[in-house]
Amino acid sequence: MTKPVSSRVCRDVGAASELLKLIANANRLAIVCYLMETEAPVSAMEDELGIRQPTLSQQLSELREAGVIEGRRDGKAIVYRVIDPRVETIVQTLRDMFSGLDDVTGRFGMTKLPVDEMMFD
Repeated sequence: MTKPVSSRVCRDVGAASELLKLIANANRLAIVCYLMETEAPVSAMEDELGIRQPTLSQQLSELREAGVIEGRRDGKAIVYRVIDPRVETIVQTLRDMFSGLDDVTGRFGMTKLPVDEMMFD
């Protein structure tokens, strides 16, 4: 007979799992990495990250709905920034673990590359 796991230990496992799933997508992770360095409109992210506008808009929508980023109007553009400190902590930990994670520009659009080649210089 297995011992029941304490509810105190597992209380936030579901929320943590959902947050990790959200940023486990390579495009969303690239967006978050980029936005941790600077606020940016869609056009700048499209140029810098090499993610096409329809995909970028879809991923930004998911991040915004999850409360990870927010946008503010600047003229005709919407400028995005990261607002969830938990995500910043997770990404910083990933940067510490995978030094090449800082170089996200254009790399995540190439989905056929093995993970180690995408993360390391």
